[in-house]
Amino acid sequence: MTIGEKIRYYRKQLGITQGKLAELTGIHPVSIRKYEINKMQPQPQQIERIAAALNVNCNALNGIEHAGMRLETVGDLMGMLMVLCDTGIIQIEGERGRNDMFEEETINIQFNPILSTYLEMEYSIRGKQHNASLQDTLLIVRNDNLLRDLLKWEKMNYLYKRSLKAAQKDPCEAKEAALKEITEAKEITELELQKSRTPLTF
Repeated sequence: MTIGEKIRYYRKQLGITQGKLAELTGIHPVSIRKYEINKMQPQPQQIERIAAALNVNCNALNGIEHAGMRLETVGDLMGMLMVLCDTGIIQIEGERGRNDMFEEETINIQFNPILSTYLEMEYSIRGKQHNASLQDTLLIVRNDNLLRDLLKWEKMNYLYKRSLKAAQKDPCEAKEAALKEITEAKEITELELQKSRTPLTF
C-alpha cells in the first residue's frame, strides 16, 4: 500500500472526511486529496501531523521498511519485528495449527544461524564471562499480546508467500485473485499492528 492509500484507510476507519483531516492537521485540503491519490508525497513533518490526527504511529504510514528508524512506541517495535522476521534475521519455527498459525507452546524464535558466524553474545553468570553464538540464543517475547500479534502477522506473511509461490508456479485467474485478496489482508494486518502509539516502557 502507498502512503496515500494508508492515509485514506486510517481516515475512513475514523470516519472523518478529507476536509476534517485537513482541519486537524493544518494541511491544505487539496494537499490531503493529492496525498490520498498519490499525486503528491507528504514530507516527514506532514506525515507526523497526519499520523497524530489519525491517532496512529508514524511508521504505520511510512511502512515497515522504515520501522527500524525509530523505536519509541509499541507500533514501532511491531514494525521492527516484522522487518526482522521478513528479512530472515529473526526466524520463527514451530508447529502450525489447523488455522495455519503457529501454536504458541511449540514456537521457537531465534536469530538466523548465519549471523552466528559473525556475531556472538557475551553474558555473565556469577561474575564469570561467557560467550554464546547467536545460533544458541533464543529470543523470548515477554509480552503475550506482542507475541500473539507477531504470530498473527507471521501467519498472514506465510499465507502471502505461499499464495505468491502458487501464483508464480501455475498462473491462473483464481490464484491471482487469491493472491490479491491475501495481499490486501496482509497489508491491513500490518497497518493495524503498527498503528499503536503506546510508548515503550522499560
